[in-house]
Amino acid sequence: MAVQQRARDIRAETVDALLKGAVDLHCHSGPSVMERKLDHMEEIRDAEEAGFHAVLFKDHFYSNTPVMRVLERFRDEKRRLTLLSGVPLNNQLGGLNPFAVEHGLMLGARMVWMPTLCAHNHLTTAFRYDLHGRLGLREPTRLSVLDAKGRLLPEVRDILDLIAAHDAVLCGGHLHVSEMFPLFAEAKARGVARMLVSHPTYWIEARIDDLKELSEMGVYLEHCACMLIEGPSRKFPFEQLRAYVDAAGLEHTIIGSDLGQTFNPRPVPGFRAAIELCLDLGFTFEEIRTMTSTNACRLIGIDPPAGLHP
Repeated sequence: MAVQQRARDIRAETVDALLKGAVDLHCHSGPSVMERKLDHMEEIRDAEEAGFHAVLFKDHFYSNTPVMRVLERFRDEKRRLTLLSGVPLNNQLGGLNPFAVEHGLMLGARMVWMPTLCAHNHLTTAFRYDLHGRLGLREPTRLSVLDAKGRLLPEVRDILDLIAAHDAVLCGGHLHVSEMFPLFAEAKARGVARMLVSHPTYWIEARIDDLKELSEMGVYLEHCACMLIEGPSRKFPFEQLRAYVDAAGLEHTIIGSDLGQTFNPRPVPGFRAAIELCLDLGFTFEEIRTMTSTNACRLIGIDPPAGLHP
């Protein structure tokens, strides 16, 4: 019993060490028109207590960049948690709106999400129930980055130029993987150096071969705790994560939480559970550190946490 307890203690200490310096690029705290389990201040306190290095706060319907600018004034300077934000290109910000992108990036946003809940792919193939109606929102206009002939829309090219000029991250949102290949190819041609696909194997419908091809283009693949850990949002056996990492390569794989929903764990405990699953799959301490911190820092353009060790 003593040996088993010691093994459990060592495992808990390992997870604690990996949480220190972690970076979550996919946190859904509130306020939001979608009910959330916690607000931004509660998430900041959770992340600071665990020793996180940075958190990127995401809402599908508005850019929370100004909110983060205000909250920075009230954070604990000694804990040094970096607050990150972005611009979502759904109907509520005018869709594929270069003006919204320009404004958000000038305020300090680090990521631009292509359409998510208003993406044509999301509304027609991946997510069929009427979320907007349940939320009391207007019926959405279905958004795609391509015209009827499969060419990128002019406004998308303008947005890519803005992202490149600000050295920000382009995220494919909830577009179908078939839309992402021409999007990322044009982005690279226009000087965008930071690219991401979130939960590529769900909603996006990427196959293993797609993960490899996207990685070879320089795109990072983010696999989300909410779809890995036990709970109502789990979408595939967590053992599949090993195949996904092998396909894209460790250096292009990121673990995010995608948590904050009322029916799921809070983001930090969910992130902890995802780390435990990575340990169960046999990933080493340094490999998990790469997926939960180092790669995210490289992608988003911040210095990695200093002085961390097992």
